[in-house]
Amino acid sequence: MIQYKMGFILSCSTIPTRIDKLIQIIPMIKCRYKYFVINICTDYKRFGKFKVPKSLLQLCKKDKRVVFNFVYDYGAVCKYVGGFQFMKKRKLYDDKLIIIDDDTLYMKDLFYELMDEKTNSNITTGSGFNYDEQRRYKIVEGETEMVEGYAGICFDYKQCNDFILYYSNYYKCIDNFKSDDLIQKYLCASFLGDDFIISNVYDDKFAIKSGRKLIHPQDYGFNSDALHQNNVFGSNMGSYAFLHENIKILKTFKLKYMLNKKINEI
Repeated sequence: MIQYKMGFILSCSTIPTRIDKLIQIIPMIKCRYKYFVINICTDYKRFGKFKVPKSLLQLCKKDKRVVFNFVYDYGAVCKYVGGFQFMKKRKLYDDKLIIIDDDTLYMKDLFYELMDEKTNSNITTGSGFNYDEQRRYKIVEGETEMVEGYAGICFDYKQCNDFILYYSNYYKCIDNFKSDDLIQKYLCASFLGDDFIISNVYDDKFAIKSGRKLIHPQDYGFNSDALHQNNVFGSNMGSYAFLHENIKILKTFKLKYMLNKKINEI
């Protein structure tokens, strides 16, 4: 198997309606990533059963760096969960994971700058924002309150967060995206708002300078299959607002996780 000196893995999640577009974009990303991991589900909550298309198998055969990884449907956070799972399986402990979206064309400088600004303690992103006094969106560079996955988020392998893996398993409990049950709604918002969960868990976050200039969102990212187009809270910011207003629920899950961890250590 070919090995590359540049130690970073790109990981995205995708859906049946986008797989053909993603296959077209991948060869256009001109950089020496070690692997490009496409995380796919055999059964999607919103789209049902999915079979790997021949075009993806052909791409993987043509470029051994491109691989697909089966994961349970955790929504957008599949790229995080699946990416770390892949690194663990391949023992890529010294490499970096960069999670990206399936509807964006990335310039190679973005990935190198994400790694240049990476420290042992922080995670880096191409797009960050803070909230103003009215909880509105305020773009920032440098230290940031929120990271945004559409512009890439870079992690060390050791930064895989066990709570996120634990919490993601509860997404399978979502029975109805329009349920009035508060816990169901919170899980739904989490399914739609993975950036909020990641930002809440990691304390040290850094947005590189001019990262937004190094990405080109594609038109199909605004179609009806997009998470933000099916957001029962009105928008990504609507999801984040709901998650923030009911943060006690997330804190309860964290306490439950810590209690379970202590019990298992006894």
